[in-house]
Amino acid sequence: MKKLVTLEERKWIAANAVRQLGTAIKFPVIDVNKAIEKIRADRASNNLSPYVEIQPISVDMHKVPNKLATFQKDPITSVLYGIALNQDDFGNIRWQKIQLHDSMSLNLDKTDDAKIWCILRFYPELKGSPWQADRPYYKVYDPTDQAIAEMGEIALMRKAFGRIEMIQEKPSDMVLFARFLGEELMENSNENIVVGSLFRYAKNHPADFNRKWDSKIRSYGERFYSGVAIGIITQDAERGFIFRNIGLGLSEEEAIHFLSRDSNVMSSLNGDLSEKDVLVRSISSTKNEKKKKVEEKKKENEKDPDGEDPGTDNKDPDGSGAEDPGPDDADADPGGDKTVEFEEFD
Repeated sequence: MKKLVTLEERKWIAANAVRQLGTAIKFPVIDVNKAIEKIRADRASNNLSPYVEIQPISVDMHKVPNKLATFQKDPITSVLYGIALNQDDFGNIRWQKIQLHDSMSLNLDKTDDAKIWCILRFYPELKGSPWQADRPYYKVYDPTDQAIAEMGEIALMRKAFGRIEMIQEKPSDMVLFARFLGEELMENSNENIVVGSLFRYAKNHPADFNRKWDSKIRSYGERFYSGVAIGIITQDAERGFIFRNIGLGLSEEEAIHFLSRDSNVMSSLNGDLSEKDVLVRSISSTKNEKKKKVEEKKKENEKDPDGEDPGTDNKDPDGSGAEDPGPDDADADPGGDKTVEFEEFD
C-alpha cells in the first residue's frame, strides 16, 4: 500500500525541518512551513495537482463522524508532527485541533490548507498514514493521482486481454490457466464460459492476472489445480495432497514445489490430464467440429455459381453416360442419321 509519508521523508524532516520547543525540556517539532515547501515541490515534480480530498472509506448513514487530530510522535526520529500554537508557563505545547467530519477538500496552494494536509498525513485514522489504524475511517482521493492509477490499470488490462487472445485457440492452455487463476469450471462448461471467466478476471484483477501469467511456477500450478479440479489429485487430512498414492505435500505450495522437482510425477500427471480432463476434450472436440464445417463450407464456395465443379462440361449432365445433345442437334432424328440432299445448280 502506498504510504502518504515515507521513512525517507520523515528522516528528511528530522534533519531539515524541525524547530525546538519547550523550556526545561526541548521537543523537536516539525517546522510546518519548511515541510510545506517540500510537499509542494514533490507534487510539482510528480505532476500532481494541488487539490486533495479526504473522504470516508465507507459512509455511516446513522451518524456524522466527528474526529479530532492534534499531533503524533515519530517512534524513530522522535519528531512531533502537529501545528504548535504556543506554550504554557510550564513549557507544555498547545496544539491546533483539526476537526474532520464527512469529508474535507484542501487546496495546497493555500497556506492554511497546506498546513492541515502536512499534519493529517500522519493521522492514524487516514489510510496510508505511517501509523494507520487497523480500520482507518478516512481515505485520500487525489484526482490526478487517481487518473494516473487508472491509466496504469487500463494498460495492465490491455496486456491481459492480449494474453488471453494468445491462448484463445488452445483449449488446454486456456482451461489450465483459468484454473490456476482460481476459476471454478464445471465439466459441462463450454468455450464461451472459459473465455468469459478469463476476461472477467483480467478486467477485475489485471495486476494479479499478469503476475500469475509471468509466474515461474505457472505450468506446475496449472497442472496441480487442474488435477485437483478433475479429482486425480486428492487431499487427505493426514497426508495432504496425493497423486497415484504419492504424497505431494501438506499444502498447495508444497505440492506445487514437489511437482517442479519431480519430472516423472509431472509427466504422469500430464498424461492423466490429457486422458481424463473432460472439459479440455469437450472444447477441443467442439473446435475441431467447427473447423471441419468451415473447411467444408470453403470447398463449397470454391465451386462455380451454378453449383458445378470447375472443369466439368455438359457431355453427361444426368450421369447416364449419354452425351448431352447440343442446341444444333435438338431436331435430330432419334432413329438414325438424317441425309441432307443438295440441289445442284448450273
